[in-house]
Amino acid sequence: MQSWRGWRTSKLAEQRSLRVVFFISSLLFVLVTGWAVWNEAKTRRPWKAYQQEFNRLEHDRVVRELAVERSRFDAPEVRTTLAKLQKDLKAAQARLAGPESAKAQQLLAQREAEYAEINMKAQFIKSELDEALYWVEHAIQSKQDSTKPRAKAAAIEKQLQGLTAQVNMANTRMEEAREAVKRFQADVDAIQARIDELSAPVMTLERRLESIRARPLEVKQIVVEGLATNEFKEPILTVDRCTTCHLAIDRPGFEQARQPFRTHPYREVLFGQHLITRFGCTSCHQGQGPTLDVEAAHGEVLHWARPLLRGDFVQTSCRKCHAEKKEFALAPIYSRGRQMVEELGCFGCHMMAGFEKVQKVGPDLTRIANKVDPSWLVRWINKPRGYLPKTKMPNFGLSDEDALSIAAYLLNTSQPIPELHGEFKAPASVERGREIVSTVGCLGCHRVPGLEAKIPPAGASPAVPSVHTLAVPPDSEKEAPGGAAKTASEPKPMKAWLVAPPPSPENQDFAPDLSKIASKVNADWLFAWVKNPKQFRPTTRMPNLRLSDDDARAVTAFLMTLGQKQRVGGLEQEVRKAERIAAGERLIRKRGCFGCHDIKGFETSEKIAPDLSNFSQKRLQELFFGEAVQVKQTWQDYTFWKLKNPRIYATERVEQLMPNFGFTDEEAKTLRVFLKSLSTERVQPQFQRSPSDEELAIQNGRTLVKRYNCNGCHVIEGQGGAIAPFYANETRIPPPLEVGMMHEGEKVQATWLYQFLGRPVPLRPWLDVRMPTFGLSIEEATTLTKYFAVMGKQQVPYEYVSVGEPAPELMKAGRLLMSKDYFDCFTCHQQGEKKPEGPSEGWAPDLSLAKRRLRPIWIGKWLKDPQKIQPGTKMPSYYPDGPDDILGGKEDRQIQAITEYLMHLGEN
Repeated sequence: MQSWRGWRTSKLAEQRSLRVVFFISSLLFVLVTGWAVWNEAKTRRPWKAYQQEFNRLEHDRVVRELAVERSRFDAPEVRTTLAKLQKDLKAAQARLAGPESAKAQQLLAQREAEYAEINMKAQFIKSELDEALYWVEHAIQSKQDSTKPRAKAAAIEKQLQGLTAQVNMANTRMEEAREAVKRFQADVDAIQARIDELSAPVMTLERRLESIRARPLEVKQIVVEGLATNEFKEPILTVDRCTTCHLAIDRPGFEQARQPFRTHPYREVLFGQHLITRFGCTSCHQGQGPTLDVEAAHGEVLHWARPLLRGDFVQTSCRKCHAEKKEFALAPIYSRGRQMVEELGCFGCHMMAGFEKVQKVGPDLTRIANKVDPSWLVRWINKPRGYLPKTKMPNFGLSDEDALSIAAYLLNTSQPIPELHGEFKAPASVERGREIVSTVGCLGCHRVPGLEAKIPPAGASPAVPSVHTLAVPPDSEKEAPGGAAKTASEPKPMKAWLVAPPPSPENQDFAPDLSKIASKVNADWLFAWVKNPKQFRPTTRMPNLRLSDDDARAVTAFLMTLGQKQRVGGLEQEVRKAERIAAGERLIRKRGCFGCHDIKGFETSEKIAPDLSNFSQKRLQELFFGEAVQVKQTWQDYTFWKLKNPRIYATERVEQLMPNFGFTDEEAKTLRVFLKSLSTERVQPQFQRSPSDEELAIQNGRTLVKRYNCNGCHVIEGQGGAIAPFYANETRIPPPLEVGMMHEGEKVQATWLYQFLGRPVPLRPWLDVRMPTFGLSIEEATTLTKYFAVMGKQQVPYEYVSVGEPAPELMKAGRLLMSKDYFDCFTCHQQGEKKPEGPSEGWAPDLSLAKRRLRPIWIGKWLKDPQKIQPGTKMPSYYPDGPDDILGGKEDRQIQAITEYLMHLGEN
């Protein structure tokens, strides 16, 4: 009995335990289920909260807009207008239902019946005519007499003609009756349309509110086809779900909203060329497209190699599809960074895609001994900025001994100078040299102390935009020196760049500052260089100013007063030592000086620095931070300090060979943006975009304009004119070439421009400043000609300007119009060797060159309104209000006559 009771007690205890376990399990199940539901709905779906918030934001905005529209709709004047329209509508509806409308409808029904009856009768007669014509044809084919069939067919045809006139008349009466009926309905429709127009804004917003309230919360995604590839380089489908949170990215009206509800900057420009449905978001911004968690979607998680590009770094994505393009209107930091690489010659040491054919940026050192003072050369190698504060030559941190060794090698391997034509003979007129340097055009590129800028001429032409200039980009995100990005400011409205003021003399540093030139070079070399720079270096950018021997001696005499040589005793013997020369060769090979300069003995040497073609994809493990614990362990910070101070990563065992360029923070950040674009990743061919012929012509032309500093003298694309402040009289400065309505390519004939660029001839012989001879290659002259032609929207390849036989009447009229009795053109304009009669300040170009130089169509545009094409020009406007006694006062005929006369000027 006791055993049974014990067994029963144990069973009851077991049952109670099971009940407790079941209760606890059920409770845990409920809790876990509740947590799972909450986690799924809230924690793992933050996008729902964003969509709800955006719906509230848009709802509130629409409510405010609706309140405004309702207040307008409820305004007394609108209500009065609406009441009158309602009254007119009732009257029109009454007329539509009234007896006159019913009578018009009855008349229409009657006219339709009449038309149907007479038209049917005509159709029957027509069928009879077809039968009669058949029997005529049958008789002819059967060789029977066709007289009777013909007579019958003629009678039926005559009857049909009478019926056709009746059908047309019946149709006209029917259409008139239909128009009368329509007028009743048209009155109703017109009034209703005006009522709908008044209420449309309110109704539209009310419908929009209804759609917002009914809008479901859902994941939004874009499927991008073929933009990305897998490990086997095969195109694959990718998904971007960014628009799940960034709901207004392609919707106007949210430009000032906070993220993620802000409209994309320049939405119409960017999305017009890059459909979001085709390119998605991560192709430009990176991140992790399929993810819906904020941090993961931005790619700011461990082991994700493509985090969101913030601030200026987003500009680097342009290079993926536009690898051949150099400048982007909406990527100014990237564009400037690329230009810095080209100017500084980074490709001389590093392999960089796109720069394989770019010329070395430094001067040829194979004849250096004939040019410079040895003591100066040592100081220059040791501390370049001690001579030129704005030089592009970096500081290698060399010791005095190292600098001396490098100079020794360069001086001892220097080649003989070419045979010179003429020589410097002192003394020469220093004042004459000063005058030539200050007037002939040297100040467009060089800074020369003692030659002060004149006061800019009063009444200078206002700044006008060029149709081809880049658009002003949005403000970029600013960053601290450590590389941490700050919040981006709102983009500014796009507008064309205006004519930029020329740089001040202290900022004019395209070519070397000549303030200490005498401490550097010897007089004989300088004389020969000024005479013909190309004989020393065929690829030099320094042009030939076509100076006479006397002028070149005067310029040399003046320049040799700028600075004083500081010779070091015993230096010439020291640089001849064999061990010094050998040490210099090793240092040059180690430091890679040949990357920028041509140096004897290093013609085939390889680049010394790492390949940067995929630098943006470098992982932290591949970057050497050395002992720089103060630098944050990120790609951005590493690159910033590598550019700012390369030696920061040097250790006792690891030497840093990269020189210091002395970049400012902004320059280092700008260059860093370009480096972020260097990747071997390439999109599929269908997404790659090569520049069009027109874009390529502009890009290549701009490259040459920068290379030869055409902007130093001329205003081109609204930029330049650095030489202008040195001339008190605006008639003495070179003319603008490409600004506002002024387009050199539209103005001059392409064949003439090509020849002029290769071999300039004086157009304004009274000017002291002259167009130099740059010694352009055939390809360069062709490129610049294409550039100006495209900027002027002219045909490329070029058309030949053909001038036919002149009409005697037009030639006579043109000669008369240009004579002293009317426009007196030759008081200002030169005509061949014949100088103008007025003062030189008012002289104008030689018109004897017009037939070979100017385009006839442009002459007509210029004569109609010179101020519109070139604001501020001294060319007077004769039209409208031309003379009434020539060619009947017809201005177009008079302009044609002047054009004809100019295009045949000088002919018998």
